[in-house]
Amino acid sequence: MAEETDGKRRVKRVFIDADSGQQISEQTVVTDAKDVATQVTVHNVQATGEVGNKRTIAIVLWVVGIILEVLAAMSVLQSSPLYGRLPLLEPLMWAIVFLALDLVCIIVAGQLWKKANHIDPPSEKNKVEFFVKSQLGAILSIIAFLPFVILVLVDQNADKRTKTIAVGVALAMMLLGGGTSADFNPVSSEDLEAMQANAIELGNGTVYWTEHGTVYHLNPNCHHIINSATIYSGDAAAAYEHGLTRPCKDCARADGNETIMAMAAAGTVTDEPTDDAEATDAAADAEAEAEVDEAA
Repeated sequence: MAEETDGKRRVKRVFIDADSGQQISEQTVVTDAKDVATQVTVHNVQATGEVGNKRTIAIVLWVVGIILEVLAAMSVLQSSPLYGRLPLLEPLMWAIVFLALDLVCIIVAGQLWKKANHIDPPSEKNKVEFFVKSQLGAILSIIAFLPFVILVLVDQNADKRTKTIAVGVALAMMLLGGGTSADFNPVSSEDLEAMQANAIELGNGTVYWTEHGTVYHLNPNCHHIINSATIYSGDAAAAYEHGLTRPCKDCARADGNETIMAMAAAGTVTDEPTDDAEATDAAADAEAEAEVDEAA
């Protein structure tokens, strides 16, 4: 798989289309002999589908969560028909069980909704609509617990211990559900279009990333991922779905300083460390040596 030539190691990279399993291209690149030779498999990913299914399941889970909230309230309130009639556990414990199931529904629904939004994001033209669609998981988390808290607090028959425990548990679950369902980096359709335009301007519209990478790459031969065992490729939506919203600075710079400066000004280029720390250090050392030579 690898041959050494003049102190260099020649690594054969095989690109595989994950959908068909067929080899789609073959390239040979040269790296330092000290590097580990590795076959690189490229999985071709297109973020096209099942957005509707994700959103439908999320809505169903939110409805189930609200039903569970009602059952929790009926369990703990002495005025409800369920009070004291459920077997095995006392009413307060049944309320906590229903709230815990409610929390599971809320968290799963919130994750599905966020994933769907990153594949098919809402437009930012209407700020209110964009906020509601982006943060619907957090909003539904409040709806799934806050009414329960209010009902328990205003109930005249519940004792202080029941109120304290029930309200404390419900508030903690509301914060947990809201925190996990909130989208702290919401994506708009305009962001996605700009990212795809940048990918087309700087490359061919296809971007590349590694499993644990924090940026996407425009060049599959970028020195930051040249020795990565597995490389994923796809369009901008696929990268967004995996949480990657910024390009590798070196990939972008290689295609034009003016473009990289414009993207940096727009906040679409990262200065964070990329995927291969060792390669980054080597690049920095080479740049420093060049500056010394130039000064001399």
